[in-house]
Amino acid sequence: MIGRETERSWFLKRSQSGKAELVVLYGRRRVGKTFLLENTFPDALFLTADLAETPVLIGRFSEPLKNRLNLPAGIEVSNWDDFFSLLERSLTEKSTRLVVWDEFQYIPQRDPSFLSVFQRWWDTVFSRMPVLFVLCGSMIGMMERIALLEKSPLYGRRTGQYHLQPLEFSATIPFLKEMSLIDRVLTWSVTGGVPLYLKQFSGYSQFKDALLEKVLSPGEFLVEEGRSLVLEEFKKDPTTFFAILQTIASGRTRAAEVAQLSGVPHQNLPVYLRKLLNLGLVKKEHPFSLGTPKKTPLYFIDDEYLRFYFRFLMNAKDLIYRERGRELLAGILGKMSLHTSMTFEKICRSWFIRSASFDRVGRWWDKNEEIDIIGQKGDRLAFAECKWTNQPVGGAIYRGLLRKADIFQQASRAENLRVEYYLFSRSGFAGLPPTDDLHLVDIDELAK
Repeated sequence: MIGRETERSWFLKRSQSGKAELVVLYGRRRVGKTFLLENTFPDALFLTADLAETPVLIGRFSEPLKNRLNLPAGIEVSNWDDFFSLLERSLTEKSTRLVVWDEFQYIPQRDPSFLSVFQRWWDTVFSRMPVLFVLCGSMIGMMERIALLEKSPLYGRRTGQYHLQPLEFSATIPFLKEMSLIDRVLTWSVTGGVPLYLKQFSGYSQFKDALLEKVLSPGEFLVEEGRSLVLEEFKKDPTTFFAILQTIASGRTRAAEVAQLSGVPHQNLPVYLRKLLNLGLVKKEHPFSLGTPKKTPLYFIDDEYLRFYFRFLMNAKDLIYRERGRELLAGILGKMSLHTSMTFEKICRSWFIRSASFDRVGRWWDKNEEIDIIGQKGDRLAFAECKWTNQPVGGAIYRGLLRKADIFQQASRAENLRVEYYLFSRSGFAGLPPTDDLHLVDIDELAK
């Protein structure tokens, strides 16, 4: 299992607590939730839901319980109370005390009465047993509504929750052993840290070949995946969300620009943005500040695949299905440097947080000035520039960073802080020796 040691340890600890545990695991589709649970708890009882009618689900869930208890196959389980009674008996008589409810959100979506029945059985029976129930789901909005929000019947009963995130860049290297480091970053700018997407690129030695065959070819699931992900969360009004996401992916990140280009009335835009923010599909950034941020925020798509999809794929599906992928490839490769520069900055920021140990990290901008990363911890203040270019980073970039850092410090009236600088480069460095205050980080270091 690649890059999931922390998560696996967390779940194992919950399973060994000796008390009743009701845990919620959620995250975007394809991020590896089921794979994590199957490899952590191979002997658990897995109950996988879908949108089948309630009697069908009850029948399907009951079969493994009847087998465990050596009950006649003809015994009918006709309602949720009968099912939970059977589950209680199975957990009491058998050694396995682990139950995974996979795609849990589909059950109350089909049967609104289910959560109240589940709550009653948890309160009166299962909460008094040394069991671990994992409620696992992909529809983040619905999982939050049915398990985490105050109005939910399960609110206050969960003993833990885990929002499973995509893998870090450094953890994706085993998927892409044949590629150069530059092609690995390019791949990550399309797949992000989603294991199933990374597997599509596994075995290729060149990014452009994988992109053509696994993304720009008819029949490949990544052609339509972005649309499916958004439809899963927004079935009632997907067109407006598509328009907003396309606008942000094109580089228009201010709310006024998004409203104008997406066709959404400015007064209505906050409602849509709030939903996208709550689901983690979009993130809001204020410029880094030592005090309270006062500038207008910017909006970004926080998922690498979705950012790629809405920038390059959504309006190109016709060409893909007409087998004109090579034509598309040429156009995309010509724009990949700009697209990947944001990905590279994200990778650098992740390294910065992990390796340089700063508590507060963000981006800063003011008029025509911008600093890619600023970090603060105690009396330490750091400024960083990230360069995804073919040329080595030299003295001019460093002097530019010093100048912008000085503007920030004067505007912020920063005093008595120890200042240091970081330069991140795709192509190495020229004429810049590292010092105690200047740290040079190349692409090899980022991959460690």
